[in-house]
Amino acid sequence: MRTTRTYISIGYATFGMLVGFSAFLVWNTAYKQPWTAAMGGLSGVMALWALVTHIMYLQDFWRTWLKGLKFFIFVGGTFSLLALAAFITFLTIAIKEKQTPTDPQSLYLSCVWSFLTLKWSFLLALYSHRYRQEFADISILSDF
Repeated sequence: MRTTRTYISIGYATFGMLVGFSAFLVWNTAYKQPWTAAMGGLSGVMALWALVTHIMYLQDFWRTWLKGLKFFIFVGGTFSLLALAAFITFLTIAIKEKQTPTDPQSLYLSCVWSFLTLKWSFLLALYSHRYRQEFADISILSDF
């Protein structure tokens, strides 16, 4: 990957991390809604993992630790499935209880943060896969 694209991804992941952690704090303290806070915090953690992936790429750390990228792909895939299940669950409960989307206590906001968690975990798996493909070609050549 080009370096400028990586720096843009680092800025995007940093922003996602800050927004996720701030959502965790706000929904825990101000609104007392633990499900939205949990999904916001998990979104921030997934953005943090994506940020770590990019920083480790810039430091050329992945060249010697391809198994770590495989682990990051696994974590991204696992949390993608978890976030999808949470999204469907929160949406079903919110519709069943006839909650309004504008209420800060409603589970519709948990759906939004579940989707953002799905996005960050998918991006973690995608970036890890791309970096693994890039370094797998190099490691095959260095074996000779």
